[in-house]
Amino acid sequence: MRSNYFIAYIVAAIVMVFTLQTQASAQEVAQKDVVDFQLRWHHQFQFAGYYAAVEQGYYRDEGLEVRLHAGDPAHQPVQEVLSGHAQYGEGNSEVLFQRLQGKPLVALAAIFQHSPSVLLTRKDSGINSVHDLIGKKVMLMNITDDADFLTMFLSEGVSQSQMEILPSSYKLDDLVSGKVQAFNSYLTNEPYFLNQRNIAYNIIDPSNYRIDFYSDILFTTEAERRNNPKRVEALRAATLKGWRYAMDHPNEIIDLLINKYHVEKTRAHLEFEAAEMRKLIFPDLIEIGHMNSGRWQHMADTFVKAGLIQPGYSLDEFIYDPSPKPLPYWILPLLITVIIALAAATLALYYLKLLNQRLAQAQQTLKGSEERLRLALGAASQGWFDLNVQSGEISVSDEYPKMLGCVPDEFHTSLQEWQDCLHPEDLDSVMASFRECLNNGGPTHMEYRMRTKDGEWVWLSSVGKVTEWSAQHQPIRMIGIHTNITDHKLLEIELKRQAHVDYLTGVSNRGRFMELAEQELNRAVRYKNPLSIFMMDIDFFKRVNDAHGHKVGDIALKKLADICMQTLREVDVVGRLGGEEFAILLPETGKDEAIDAAERLRRSIENANVALESGLPLQFTVSIGVSSLSSNEDNIDVLLNRADQGLYQAKNSGRNRVCVG
Repeated sequence: MRSNYFIAYIVAAIVMVFTLQTQASAQEVAQKDVVDFQLRWHHQFQFAGYYAAVEQGYYRDEGLEVRLHAGDPAHQPVQEVLSGHAQYGEGNSEVLFQRLQGKPLVALAAIFQHSPSVLLTRKDSGINSVHDLIGKKVMLMNITDDADFLTMFLSEGVSQSQMEILPSSYKLDDLVSGKVQAFNSYLTNEPYFLNQRNIAYNIIDPSNYRIDFYSDILFTTEAERRNNPKRVEALRAATLKGWRYAMDHPNEIIDLLINKYHVEKTRAHLEFEAAEMRKLIFPDLIEIGHMNSGRWQHMADTFVKAGLIQPGYSLDEFIYDPSPKPLPYWILPLLITVIIALAAATLALYYLKLLNQRLAQAQQTLKGSEERLRLALGAASQGWFDLNVQSGEISVSDEYPKMLGCVPDEFHTSLQEWQDCLHPEDLDSVMASFRECLNNGGPTHMEYRMRTKDGEWVWLSSVGKVTEWSAQHQPIRMIGIHTNITDHKLLEIELKRQAHVDYLTGVSNRGRFMELAEQELNRAVRYKNPLSIFMMDIDFFKRVNDAHGHKVGDIALKKLADICMQTLREVDVVGRLGGEEFAILLPETGKDEAIDAAERLRRSIENANVALESGLPLQFTVSIGVSSLSSNEDNIDVLLNRADQGLYQAKNSGRNRVCVG
């Protein structure tokens, strides 16, 4: 009888909750809400979509009155939203980082598909990479706001203790004057000032080190999503609509910033900011606000690999679903059935408790066995050695010959035979380490390649230590451990390769292309050789994606890269700068030769077909801008800008043509 009352009570409670939620949703839509929104920094084009949503009445149409608050060092979005001073904010990777730290944040939309956060260094400092920062003064914000930078350092094996980290002064003159050697910056902002002052600079971009994060993320709290779901949905929709308007009407937003918000930036600076933002938002290729759960997972895993976050995290409820499925009509009867089943199952808990105790004991025993098995398997990849220094004879455990593909009982070796099997490229460094160990006693670590029985190469890591000395302090005996690290080294080599290669097309990525371009330009200036550059992209590429989907668009990009590699010379450098935009460097090539090569490439692409699953061929064309080295004062940015001008001239002239910038 009591169970019947209990079930009736549960059913009544469920019905009451559904009724209250329905009434709350209706009240939420009916009233006009005042919402506080925290921006990341001072008013600038970076927040164009929010201004557009206010001015065009998109928020008002959704029943919202949104108050935009400019940011500063004391008013940062995550802290302001968590403290309740604002209901919504726009932040960078710190939104995910704080979520993984347990803060109840929810990502509603990713406005920037790629982060604009970079480190700038003066070109005359010679600092071109993360490793060049060792021993240098680096200006950052903090571990929360600069999580992508810290992840980049850790993934490259550079610890914070190897640099002098200074809190950001937000003053670019600290970099210009040499007070610091690296300055945390935005691609959309600080490079403009350096260009205006004709100060050459280098960019250290985390994306070139496989740290590619979302940025300018629209976010709120779990409480806001739970208590005001209609308001969350309305604000997100109005915001994305505002961003679409801002991307389509940049000059109108610039006028608004100058006349209403009285920003300190010049019109030229705001135009620069708008142009650079398009390269990070991809409004013509990707739906504004798009978020991919796999990309969030990759960002979180990157934090884990860098040691900033513990493994075992959860992203549940972090990524907002703009179109959640409504509860099926049968959910309430199902809940009632489940409650009845749970009540019946309670009668068996006593017996299950005894069974669970026995199972726990069995699991503990199994866990111990698994641990011993793990240690045994780990030891199987290692082998010890014992070297008689005077005779050169080496004794080894059974695991060592197995690493070299030999049968332990048939394996015999000496120091000379071991040396003869070393890879020629590793011989000098290994023998130097070997002599160092004999001189100081070790322990000494060496990594090298050894030839296997089948003639293949395996990577080994050895740690040796002299354990016995003669009366004259001459080494007599050295022992140590060999470890097979082939898989690790192959992965390391592959990661280095991927850091320089565009994952989709196989050509150089932006960072690698700029690095090679600088090298070729320096060589051309030094030896007074000609040099030319192409800027090229696919005509009407958005139509390809809209008509056939991004999968076909990717196939077209790979086809374009293949044609470039087949048509151009081996010495020419092909790079994908982003989206459908490619750049090509032609060493020792003058203007006329470059135009001929560009026309040849354009015709090859025009005549190529991409086979679709439907059986119909897809054809596409490209527009190409050409520029050539005309002065020793030209730098890569100047050449690319001139080529880019030629590219836009080709587009404005009807596309599928070559123009000189």
